[in-house]
Order: sequence, then structure tokens, then C-alpha cells
Amino acid sequence: MPRHHIEISLPTKPLKNVDTTIAVWSDDEKLGEMRISRGSLDWIPSGAQIPRRITWENLAYLLNDPDRALQALRRADGQ
Repeated sequence: MPRHHIEISLPTKPLKNVDTTIAVWSDDEKLGEMRISRGSLDWIPSGAQIPRRITWENLAYLLNDPDRALQALRRADGQ
């Protein structure tokens, strides 16, 4: 089973509009970085430059009903 760990970068003092960054690793391979802000959550896969953004409302929808969310994604992709 892979060993997972995360590295969290938190601001040292409260500042406006400062994101929190979480690096996600599986064994020794970096899977990507998650940037958490007030308005959304961005996922940047390892080696990518363009983030994949999801709003907090859409994240809640995905986590509350993952089967329904996956079905909607498959329909959007034409599968």
C-alpha cells in the first residue's frame, strides 16, 4: 500500500487573500498541489502549470453525492 504524506504551507499571520497550499505525495511521487482560497479550491497536478478549479459549492456537491457527480461528469464527456 502506498505511503501518503502532505506538506502544508500556512501564512504566519492572518493576511487578506492569502492562499494555503498543500503538497500531496504518494510514496516518493508528488501527486500535485492543492491551493485553498476563500473562493475556490485549485488542484495543480504534478508537472502541470494550469490549475483545475472547483468552487466550494461544487466540491460539496461532489463529496455529498459522488455517484451522482460522476454520472454528471460522464454525461458531460459524452460517455
